[in-house]
Amino acid sequence: MPANDENYHRILGSVLQRDVSRRSLLKRGLALGVSVPVVASLLAACETDDDDDEPVDDDAPAVEPDDDDDAVEEDDEVDDEEPDVEDDDEVDDEEPVDDEAARYGGTMNVALTGDPPGIDIQWILGGHSTLLGMHMWETLLTWNEDFETVPELAETLEVSDDGLTIDITLREGVLFHNGEEMTAEDVIASLDRWNNLSPRSGGFGDTYDEMEALDDYSVQIRMNDSLGPLMTLMSRYPGCCGIYPASVIEASDENDLAEMVGTGPYEFVEWAPDQHIHMRRFEDYVGRDEETSGYAGRKHQYLDEIFFIPVPNEAARVAGLQAGDYHWLQEVGTDQYEVLDDDERTVATIPAPTQPIVWILNMQEGICTNQTLRQALLAAVDCQQVLRTGFAEGFWFLDPSPVLADTAWHSNVGEEFYNQADPDRARELAEEAGYDGEPIRFMTSSERQALHDMALITTQQWEDAGFNIDLQIMDWATLQERRDIPEEWDVFTTNFGFFPDPIMIPNVAGSTWTGWWDTEEKNELTRRFWTESDFDTRFEIWEEIQRLSYEEVPQIVFGHASVLTAHAASLQNPPEYVQLGASFWNAWLDE
Repeated sequence: MPANDENYHRILGSVLQRDVSRRSLLKRGLALGVSVPVVASLLAACETDDDDDEPVDDDAPAVEPDDDDDAVEEDDEVDDEEPDVEDDDEVDDEEPVDDEAARYGGTMNVALTGDPPGIDIQWILGGHSTLLGMHMWETLLTWNEDFETVPELAETLEVSDDGLTIDITLREGVLFHNGEEMTAEDVIASLDRWNNLSPRSGGFGDTYDEMEALDDYSVQIRMNDSLGPLMTLMSRYPGCCGIYPASVIEASDENDLAEMVGTGPYEFVEWAPDQHIHMRRFEDYVGRDEETSGYAGRKHQYLDEIFFIPVPNEAARVAGLQAGDYHWLQEVGTDQYEVLDDDERTVATIPAPTQPIVWILNMQEGICTNQTLRQALLAAVDCQQVLRTGFAEGFWFLDPSPVLADTAWHSNVGEEFYNQADPDRARELAEEAGYDGEPIRFMTSSERQALHDMALITTQQWEDAGFNIDLQIMDWATLQERRDIPEEWDVFTTNFGFFPDPIMIPNVAGSTWTGWWDTEEKNELTRRFWTESDFDTRFEIWEEIQRLSYEEVPQIVFGHASVLTAHAASLQNPPEYVQLGASFWNAWLDE
């Protein structure tokens, strides 16, 4: 992905919109292929406030820089000979956390948008389950602040040159919440359960022949084919392989855990539906000794307890934060930014984009099984108008890709079919598809305000193009249940999360995820994407998949969005990394 003027102006636009750290800007520039001399000019822009700067073009895709995303070089591969950005005082302006100021104790209240459908991090996807599960369960590998995979429960993980043998050495002395020590038996049982349940286990089950415990702390996996995203599969993400006790797995039903037991810094106490999910400090937690970096390294358990409280009404969440009832809001509308930013009791921040906004179309049952009709729905939407309805200015960004622009996987392939805003073309395609006015069942959630509002304007655009839309509004948990029943719906609103590798996108990873993108060409591309190890070859395959998605239309991509994160001023050292979910270890209360 060569450097070009568009990338320069995209980064410059981010500089002009708000302050950007020097380290973040360097990483962002290298990731997009902008040369080091050009990045140097941008670093200068980062330190000036010149009213004569050219204005940002609001109609052009703009991407916020992100301290958290992968630092990649001009050829999209990490070059070990490049200087370590974090060790360069000229680049890293971040202040270290003052551990002496931290204090133990206190109860943190987190306001959720609603109850989750479950907490089992191995197979229940979605922001609620990820946020909750990451405090209770851990993975073999995790992500540091540069979104590089590093060990968590593993001490080492080595892959043979041919990619067919994986040797995992586990950390010794790690305890589960039930007092049992983690061993190789638990890891094998967890990998096996995850492989059978998770929609994100993908090609793992097709490529491994055998898993064997060499001793209590060593696991060997023997493969029949190489697996390109192996390190990602062993890491933290929604639907990841959290490590559970083998005894709990044995006592559990296929998809219903007998106990919520992990190795994480906080342990499960109770779930009172519609009231709270309660966790407390796991006193026997055995963490890592390295300095904290992103989701990796040391995890201080300053908080005694955490209550995750469902508060579906946004106004109630905001009022509760201002009143001191809550310390962190899982989600809040971006139009609340100024209100919360001006309140000395609260802190509002705008992180880099974390949400590709997509509507999923049902390719298995109903009217959307007609590809030409799906293309008609795509042609009708005005993405800019939809995004502006859901997010305040500065929080949304036009982009045709389902992966975030700060990753090495970003591509504009298929953009000629993106944001067409052409109702006449939509009518022509609908007539070609034989559409006769049948209702199109469109699901959205009353608990996801931005998605709800964007669904309203999408409905208007589709109706203006001649479609009969049956808009169905429900709570998020109900939507998640119904979307797995193909007879119940035709389209639903959602957003993807941060995926360090696009093979983790659920409808790319396989063909059984809701929406059921199950075509011969797509499945063959996915098979190749799973098994190929060379980045350049994998990137070419990914671009073929993205191009095919605009032809077959399993989804409609609207663009990317930043969420508004808001917390009480009393919450110290709040999470900086929210792409994979906010982590409240290392945070403390000063009240």
